[in-house]
Formats: sequence, C-alpha cells, structure tokens
Amino acid sequence: MNNNVSFWERDSFCRPYDLIVIGAGIVGLSAALFYKREHPDARILVLDKGFIPEGASTRNAGFACIGSITEHMADSRKETGENITKRLKLRYDGLQLLRSTLGEDTIGYENCGGYEVFTSKKKFEEAADQIPRINQCMKKIADETEVYSTGEVSGLSVIRNRIDGALHPGRMMREWVRQVTAAGVDIRWNTKVNSIGKDGAVKLERGRELQAGQVLIASNGFTRRIIPELDIQPARGFVMVTQPWPDMPWKGTFNHDRGYIYFRNTGGRLLLGGARNIAAEEETTDQFGVNPDIKKYLQDFARDTLRLPETVGWEYEWSGIMGFTPTKTPVLRRLDDGRVVAAGLSGMGIAIGTKIGQRAARMLN
Repeated sequence: MNNNVSFWERDSFCRPYDLIVIGAGIVGLSAALFYKREHPDARILVLDKGFIPEGASTRNAGFACIGSITEHMADSRKETGENITKRLKLRYDGLQLLRSTLGEDTIGYENCGGYEVFTSKKKFEEAADQIPRINQCMKKIADETEVYSTGEVSGLSVIRNRIDGALHPGRMMREWVRQVTAAGVDIRWNTKVNSIGKDGAVKLERGRELQAGQVLIASNGFTRRIIPELDIQPARGFVMVTQPWPDMPWKGTFNHDRGYIYFRNTGGRLLLGGARNIAAEEETTDQFGVNPDIKKYLQDFARDTLRLPETVGWEYEWSGIMGFTPTKTPVLRRLDDGRVVAAGLSGMGIAIGTKIGQRAARMLN
C-alpha cells in the first residue's frame, strides 16, 4: 500500500505521463513544445528543481552569437575541422529557430553585431589571418557573405561578426514558459529529481514517484547528479552589471581572450562576465557562488581595458551553472528504451539550445 499519494492525487497529478522532461531550461522547454506539437494528445510534464529555470538559461549574458575567431581556433585544438563546421551550422540554425519560434520583439533581440577585442597585436594578426577561411565556411553553411571583418573600437583592434546579436534571457525564458503551458504541458517548479529508472520511473524527494513512457534528461550542468556516468562537467560562470554609465562607448556585444571574457551595453549599464579560465579547477562546480579572484580580475579588466570611470560602481552580480563536454559537442543520445539525454551545451545554450531541443523531440518520436 502506498501511503505517500492520495487516491485523488494518483488519479490526477500522478497519473503516468507519456513524457517527463527533467530541466526547464531552453533545451527542456523547447523539446517539450516541439514534442507536444507533433503529439497534441500526449501527456507531458516538465520538472525543474528551481522556482524558476535554474542553471544558465536565465543567468547568462544574453549573447546570441555563433562564436569568435579565437574561440574557433581554440576549438580546433580538440575537435576536427568537420565537427567545428557542423557546430557553426548548428549555432547559426539554432539562433534562426529561436528567433522564429519566440519572436524577436518578445525576447528583446537586437541585431547589434559582435566584436572580438584584442590587446595583443600578434594575437590580432593571427586571428585576422583566419577570417577568409571562416568566411568561406559561413558562406557554405549559411549563405552569409563577409561575416567577419577587421576594425577598431575605442582605440582597440577588433574582429567584427556582423550577424551576432543580443537578447534578454529573462524575457526569452518567460516566453518559452508561456508557449509551453499554453500548449498544454505541465511544469512543476521546486521539484528535485533523485533518480530515473530505465523503466521510466522518476523518483523525487520525500518518497514521491512519477511514471513516464519516456524521460528526457535536459539538466545540462546538473546532469551528472542524475546520470553520473556521463562525461559532462559542470562549469560556473560569473556575471556582474554596473550602475548606469553615462556616454558608455561600447555598443554591441564584445568578447576577449577566446570568448572567456564577454561584455555588452545593457540599458546604459556595462554587463561583464566570464574569466573562469583563470580558476578553471575551482569553477568546475555545480554550486552557485562568487570567486573573489575572478571578480577582481574582471573589475581590473573593466578599469584598465574598458576604462570604466571610478565614479561608476557595480550594482548586480550572480553566477550560473553550465555543462561542458570534453570537445564542446553536446550529448544527444538515447540511453535506453525509456531515457534520452540532451545536455552538455558547453556555453552555447542560447545559440544551439532550441535546435538541440527540436532534435531531442524527434529522437523521442
């Protein structure tokens, strides 16, 4: 006899589901929406351990980008050229799908372009040499011409990506939630999953258990808490925002040092984040928090490189949890008859999350 669930709960909230999705981030919600569109009669539930999407989907910098030249160069040291090209296409197609599904105005999308900032002449020249090759690649996979070009911003050499943009992550996720619930998908917040059986049994805290025909694990940086054998490492990212900065010279989205540092103008304030590479071991964690060494490093960068006035202080700071694979290629595969995993977006969630969600839904089909 089960004393944890009432007769009424068993006949309503706890009836078996066709699909349970673990994680209410971009991947989880997009997969639920696309699956529901293909299976309108399906009973679908999304679970998240936070009271809003908890991870990186609402805690990132809002960059809608396909990546910088030095990021692609760094990736080439651990991934084949063919796979990097596939990932470029995935990022491009994913952003188009995100914008068309949610609507550009709804998510606060800005077609502002992106800039990679250099403080080293040598590194700038090395990256600039790669522009013709990457532009040729973008022409082939997306029919976009002259995507990358050189220039100067505020006295610093830059490589511009004309098709990069920015958006409002909070508005984006709110729209995902609205569309998913409007489609008839249930979402339960503050619900921690302890384990998932091969038979579709989803075990929760306090002895609760749900049953599903299929389960999609879309928990990204928290995936190893549920499926520890997967090679997806958590990675903490740090972001902070200044007080209003009158006449800020930086317009658009910017990155530096292989994309490890990123900044943008958001409503007349400077948003700055990243630098987890200076404390990589400490930041390989799924615990939220602030690393004081990273915070000081970013503050020094803002003062010395971006020329942040001393009169402008910092007003907001937070962290988010990402999930990285060894090569940055996401994990999208069926574990067994009842479980599919879509995780390890490796810091590219805004760009590739919607497309990965769509592919996961098709895999579930």
